[in-house]
Formats: sequence, C-alpha cells, structure tokens
Amino acid sequence: MQIRRGFLGWGIFLILVGAIPLAVRGGYISADDLGRLFNLWPLILIGIGVGLVLSRTRFDFIGGLIVAATIGIMVGGLLSVGVSGFSAGSCGSNATATPFPARDGAFGSTGDVTLALDCGEMTVGAAQGPNWHLDGSDKDGSGPTVRSDESTLEVRSRHEPGTAWLAFGDRDTWRLTLPAAVTLGLDVQVNAGRGTLDLAGATLGDVRAQVNAASASFGLGSVAAISTVDLRLNAGSLGVTLPNLSVTGSIQANAGSVQLCVPAGAGIRLRTGQSVFASYDYAGHGLVQDGSTWTTPGFESAAVKIDLDTKANAGSFTLDPEDGCG
Repeated sequence: MQIRRGFLGWGIFLILVGAIPLAVRGGYISADDLGRLFNLWPLILIGIGVGLVLSRTRFDFIGGLIVAATIGIMVGGLLSVGVSGFSAGSCGSNATATPFPARDGAFGSTGDVTLALDCGEMTVGAAQGPNWHLDGSDKDGSGPTVRSDESTLEVRSRHEPGTAWLAFGDRDTWRLTLPAAVTLGLDVQVNAGRGTLDLAGATLGDVRAQVNAASASFGLGSVAAISTVDLRLNAGSLGVTLPNLSVTGSIQANAGSVQLCVPAGAGIRLRTGQSVFASYDYAGHGLVQDGSTWTTPGFESAAVKIDLDTKANAGSFTLDPEDGCG
C-alpha cells in the first residue's frame, strides 16, 4: 500500500480533532490538561523548522506532520471544552493579585489607543470628558507598561526581563475608562484571557483587534460614531454587538467562534469568501444568498448599512444568537 503524503497531514489532523474529545469523554484527559493544550503552540514553529531542515530529503514530510498534529490537538481541545473555557484555562492565576497604582491622563480632540494584554482580564468602558483612567491588579502591584501623551495611550502587559517572548504569564486585571467625547482609534490585542469592551457613547475611528486563545466581546451597539472594524480571532470566542450606524470592515475566525448581533432594521451584507471547515448560520435570518454573499433585501436603500467580510477557517459565525453577544 502506498500512502499519499499530500493527505497524510490532513489525516493526522482530523484523527486528533476527533480523538481528543473522545479521550475527554472517556476520562483519559482532565480539564486541567485541556487548559494547557494551547501551550503546545511552539511545536508549530518546531515543525516548520524541521520541514525546512529536511526539505531536500525523503523525510521532508515530517515537519508538516508535527504542525498538523499540534493544530489537531489544539482544535480538539477547543471542541472538547468550548473556546471560552479553553482560553481561561491556558492563563495563569490571580489568587495573589495586588492592586497597582491608578494611572490617569487626558487626550486632545483625537487619540490613538493601543491595548496589549497577555494573560488576564481587560474591561474597557467610556465616560464623559477628555480624561482616561486605568486601575487594576497583577502579581506584584507593578502594573502594566503605560505610555501616553495628548494624542496616544499605550498599555501593555509587563514582562520579566528575558521572558517577553512567552505569550502567557501571571493573570492581570485591567479596568480602563476612555473619554467618550474624544475621537479614538482603537487597537486591541488579547492573548490568553478575556476582554470586555462596552463602548456605549464612545466616538470611534478605526477599531482593530486580535484575539489569541482568548475570549472577547465588543459592545458597539450604542457608539456615537465609528469608521471601520477589523477583528481577528485565533482560537477562542468573539462576540460583537454591531452599531446602529453604517460600518464596513472584516472579521476573521481561525479555530474559533464569532457571534454577531445586528441592530433591528439595519441593512446587512456579509461576504464569506473562501473558507476551510467553516460554519455560517446566515440562512433563516432574512438574508438572501448570492454565491458567497448574504444580503438583506433593500440593502442599498437602508439608512444603516453594515457591510462586512466574514471568513472562518476551522471556525463558525452565528448571527443574532439567543443569548446575545456579550
């Protein structure tokens, strides 16, 4: 029998995606073990390296098998416990958290906000006035790295010297209030944790986010203004309450699930494009399919137009779920 190498990686991937949930149900893998599965991600880099080293030999397929097996294990873990539980389990503990000194500042008429959280929980809201306020807790009370002036605010998780390449560490808690009256560009990254952004009343420009092995919710339903959204999910869950304003952009899910909540009466156009192992439940919500595009009747004449590229790879999109998008 001759094995076709082109299908070998896919076979390994699918076997492990199915085997991990079976092992969990049989009691062979514990909940704690599942929470650590995403920490295997460096094996993907190792597999790529092995593939490069062996690229001109008859063993060149080994690197691809390592990558396929690692991704299969991680996706199998996601299917076993649900993406939100997986992201929480892969992060550290805040049992000994210490409050860090609060930070405050003010913007001019516009500002750019960059938030990068590695392991923890981030809560972001909006309030009147030009000022921002940050408080929270972490392992030793040192707080995140904060850089700010009248036009920028940058908040990043603090790392021990020589460990910045490690994605996850001790769990941090951030509570940030942004000024609603200032036009803000927002760039958010959440690695192994949870982000809750309720931006009611905020005046937003471009909103960008990358969610890695984490869960996040973006409450944009009551924003005062918004330009575009560009959201990327890599292993985890993402809930987006879309604004009652016209908006364009893209949302992509890789090994994760996205829930979209849209305002009543809005015109919707969602493009799925080329996807792999993807699930979309757009049928049954009054949308009409034309190839890879789903549109509400009368879209062009709608007062509010929501026009998004939505793409999933080993992921899913759910429109207006019963339990909301929080």
